[in-house]
Amino acid sequence: MTPEIRRARTAFWWVGVILPLGLIALSSIVVVAWLPDVPDPAAIHWGLDGADGFGPRWMPLALLIGVGGGTVILFAFIALFSHRLPQRGAAAAVPQPQRSATARLLGAVNLGTAGMMSLLAIASTAAQRGLADAADAADITPWVPVFLVVMAGLGAAGWFLQPSVPLSPESTGATATPLPLADHDRAVWIKTVTIARSGRVVLGISVFVTIAMSVLLLARGVAGGWIVAGVSLILVILMATGLSFRVRASDAGLRVRSVAGWPRLEIAADEIASARAVQVNPFAEFGGWGYRFGVDGRRGIVLREGDAVEVTRTNGRVFVVTVDDAATAASVLAAAARR
Repeated sequence: MTPEIRRARTAFWWVGVILPLGLIALSSIVVVAWLPDVPDPAAIHWGLDGADGFGPRWMPLALLIGVGGGTVILFAFIALFSHRLPQRGAAAAVPQPQRSATARLLGAVNLGTAGMMSLLAIASTAAQRGLADAADAADITPWVPVFLVVMAGLGAAGWFLQPSVPLSPESTGATATPLPLADHDRAVWIKTVTIARSGRVVLGISVFVTIAMSVLLLARGVAGGWIVAGVSLILVILMATGLSFRVRASDAGLRVRSVAGWPRLEIAADEIASARAVQVNPFAEFGGWGYRFGVDGRRGIVLREGDAVEVTRTNGRVFVVTVDDAATAASVLAAAARR
């Protein structure tokens, strides 16, 4: 581990883990101390006409610890340990970047989220102290801009408090040599790629957390539960359609299609300027798994670490798809482009 990476990881621990969890812990102590003075049921939602949603008085505390603390822990796990998860194939022999702009962003998001959730829990609890009926609670809607400003301000501070560590270009490779074919020969190369275990773990945890939160909120009659349920449904659809893709390289060009039928992408042979095999790190270079946009302007379907086919189009755009035996696929595409 280089000194630059060590400094970045230390800064992340303070900005993205210790300070956010400290804020949540301190605000939780304040809320617990005030709970005996809060009516039960308590106001847990405010509309244009004041308090319009009610639930157990411990709900703000549960949301603070569950959503706020859970988000901090989940993002910290992704940022700190994604590069340590076991790799397979050629990726296992490739030195893996240990920091990225994505990790820096997650640390900043953790600090901003913790600050906003802490202030929200304290404000909503303070507005009901000493009341006999939660319906008489003061409106906290005017505080919403303050919550957003605090979140944005702490997020920006969290970003600049962490040093930038440039990503070393590990994913370089020579342009593929066209596969030698006779005039009457045709080559077809087909592989199926499935999202890596690390991606399945992160996506599974995210889906489980959102589903659990939507069930909890809907069971308590909280209006916002339907929004969380909608987000859960979108995550389930994205996960179902993005777990596995069939990659086909042929005389016609490159075709990448989800085993579910959608999404799909095709690059015709006459649109291919060059093709090559590269090594890809999903988290460091693309910020995660799935259909992604890279920090360097590339886009692609990135499902795991290691071998990938990189196609440069005639218009200059670059597309990447992670798949085993990428060198052969690149040679087939190079031959198709030459023809």
